[in-house]
Amino acid sequence: MRYLIRTALFTLLFNIAPATSYAQSFQGNGRIYLSTDRGENWQRADYGFPQEATVNDFGYTDGLYFAGTEADGIYISSDYLRSWHKSNMGLPSGVKVDAVETFGNIVILGTNRHGIFISWDEGKNWHVANEGLTNLTVRCLHLFDPKLFAGTNDGIFVSSDTGKTWVQVYSENQINGITSMDNKVYAGYNHGAIVSDDGGETWKSIIEQSSFHNISNDGMHIFGMLYDPAVLKTEGEGKDWIKSDLGLPNLYTFQIMNIGYRLLAAQWDGIYKSDNNGESWVKSSFGLPVDQPFKELLIINSTIIAGAGMIRK
Repeated sequence: MRYLIRTALFTLLFNIAPATSYAQSFQGNGRIYLSTDRGENWQRADYGFPQEATVNDFGYTDGLYFAGTEADGIYISSDYLRSWHKSNMGLPSGVKVDAVETFGNIVILGTNRHGIFISWDEGKNWHVANEGLTNLTVRCLHLFDPKLFAGTNDGIFVSSDTGKTWVQVYSENQINGITSMDNKVYAGYNHGAIVSDDGGETWKSIIEQSSFHNISNDGMHIFGMLYDPAVLKTEGEGKDWIKSDLGLPNLYTFQIMNIGYRLLAAQWDGIYKSDNNGESWVKSSFGLPVDQPFKELLIINSTIIAGAGMIRK
């Protein structure tokens, strides 16, 4: 019932004003786009968002959307993506937010050189939460309930108290991405990927000599996004990795997520889709700026939002 009410409200809000008047309020090529048809068509959803900003990560909780940026801190949408506003109270000026995660109504940010910040009031105020961290460049955050995982330039840290304190569980390598599937936690780093089947207590290598930019899953496969560039996939054990990037440009992929059986990839020239488990990809960027890089995706129910990367000159 909650899903139906939320979906109906979202649809109402996006149709309550004439499309022409809404579109006229935009400037630039757009930094955040929305799709409600599994990525086939896209429309602007970034009113109030700075047009020079790069989106590094998204988060969502209870009707609130969060966008972490390269140099503008955090932006929040509280009206189902109709508009955005900056909310940096307690954050360092010009902070780079690389990671956003939510734990119930708690919002956690991972930043470059400033560590972790937490908000207990829907992003209105932020509080530093670096106790236990030995490195303050936090590249990724991942909720593996009830634990929070943080990937840093000095390995992996885990919090068991909703982000207040941290314990190092893996002390080697720069961690670029973390995901979980089938009660296992996977992490991608500069020389491969590792897995833990005991909640982060111990780790073992599942692939080496490949530099992972990011790692994700669709519930059946683990996807490795390599700097090489390439996309690899494997089933849960991570024993055999195969190429999974036919149709993608020869540039590294920022993000892969799934909506049902469809995969979506954020790439340097737009968004791509795959309906065959990543065996092949085709562009799915109708409504997006031509050749615009997109770094991040967020999927909430039937809603997809895509965040733009750096502006190409």
